[in-house]
Amino acid sequence: MSLISLGTGAPLRLRIHAGLRPTVKEEAGDQRPLKPKRVPKTVPLFPEAGTVSTAEARSERLARQVVQLILMNRINVEILERFNRMGIHDWWLTAGGLYQTVWNLRSGRPSWQSIKDYDVVYFSEDITWEAEDQVIRDCEALFSDLNAVIKVRNQSRVHLWYENKFGVAYPELHNATEGIMRFPMRAEAIAIKRTGDEFLDLFIPFGLDDVWNLIMTPNRTLPLAHVYADKAERFQKEWPTLTIHPWADDER
Repeated sequence: MSLISLGTGAPLRLRIHAGLRPTVKEEAGDQRPLKPKRVPKTVPLFPEAGTVSTAEARSERLARQVVQLILMNRINVEILERFNRMGIHDWWLTAGGLYQTVWNLRSGRPSWQSIKDYDVVYFSEDITWEAEDQVIRDCEALFSDLNAVIKVRNQSRVHLWYENKFGVAYPELHNATEGIMRFPMRAEAIAIKRTGDEFLDLFIPFGLDDVWNLIMTPNRTLPLAHVYADKAERFQKEWPTLTIHPWADDER
């Protein structure tokens, strides 16, 4: 199993959670709850020789390469090192702070360039605004010395405000990873967290090809074509070599 260093303390063992795609139809307007058939499988990054296929070994090497690039952004490292102090079990650092770090470094840019904010999602059964606001305030204090915007959101409350913001109904979630699997583009669906003193967990329900190769591919779990189009227009200017797949395969 591969060891990954955050720069302080003992190296952590990297665990990969491949996850599953949402078991809902991709047609616009289908809002049935996501119901995974099984818990995401955790596999060792480098098992004994001969126990995995060449394709699996290649995927695991790619995971290590991506994580190493993610950790070249100091903000990501600080979040991973500190967030466990919040005492929240189900949490993940996700989205732009991760894949955009990789896109930047793969494009010869500084790791932090053009990253507007760093998303941390967590799940708490307390759906009151007061409870979430307290977590947000505590995080502001925890990361006050960092020159970065760290956006923290309780996934149990997303269905309460999502439609007003994006014009799309959103189902009630049951854990933090369900929200990650509903992001409008597959490259966004990458998440990482430190688990205790031993593990660094990586959640990649759609794999890492888009993250590594600067590709935008739509995730049509929710009808968010307008959100995807806005991202595509903005990202094409930031990363000119980005490959963008259209929301509608036949452009109709």
